[in-house]
Amino acid sequence: MKKALVVLLGLCMILALSCETTGGAAASGGGATAGPIPGAGDLGAFQLTLIDNMANGRNFQGVIQNPLMLNGQKVSRGEVYVLKAKYTTSRTVSRPIGVGFADMNGGWATLSWRQPGGIDIPSPSVGGAEFPASPAGQEVSVEIEIRIIASAPGANPRANTLVFATMDTAGPVTLNFTEFTIIRK
Repeated sequence: MKKALVVLLGLCMILALSCETTGGAAASGGGATAGPIPGAGDLGAFQLTLIDNMANGRNFQGVIQNPLMLNGQKVSRGEVYVLKAKYTTSRTVSRPIGVGFADMNGGWATLSWRQPGGIDIPSPSVGGAEFPASPAGQEVSVEIEIRIIASAPGANPRANTLVFATMDTAGPVTLNFTEFTIIRK
């Protein structure tokens, strides 16, 4: 009985670490497993909700701060990451969803896109990547490259936050991921 309790407690700790997110949006799900390659992770199935971020940036935004996403590594200038995902959205998204890395340790510093004129969406026009606009419930398969232009200050998840943001202001939207893998190229 004592051994089963210890095992259960250990599993609870692993689950808590694998579901760590902050910054307004929630990424949940227990399907996260660490990949064997440093700088690569498979988060499996989970949900990410993009919520109102109008006070800070005129957009709807969600973030992933999961230590398993990069297997404890940090992003560094010059690296390229390939993100492969399958997902549906809870509502029609009429504008693309920008995707990029940011350092959220005590502030906001973009790591994979420039911010000319205060542009806070990681779109291709500023060096970011994006998921396409899509109708509600339609499965979308994407493979995007995210180029790192500044190194994260450390390997903690807040310093390697993956940001999702859209200028579609119709309200919060949930991305229902069935697959989510990120690999350093």
